Amino acid sequence: MSKKEKDTKWIVLDIFENGVKAEIVKGFLEENGITTILRDSTSPYGGDGIFGQSAPKELLVIKEDEDEARKLLKEKNEK
Repeated sequence: MSKKEKDTKWIVLDIFENGVKAEIVKGFLEENGITTILRDSTSPYGGDGIFGQSAPKELLVIKEDEDEARKLLKEKNEK
């Protein structure tokens, strides 16, 4: 994570049951101009090292992008 990313206010937009689902949503949001970060939801308990892609993932967005990200996901789910 870069210094800029560390200094930015990030919020958890959603938690996914595995990395595959999280990557799909991450890709969709990034295609629409929303910067995202994925992080292990199980980090204190081993994270990817133990659970791999089956580990739950948290999808984070910059606080200022939260409303737009939620709007995009809502529109996508309504189609």
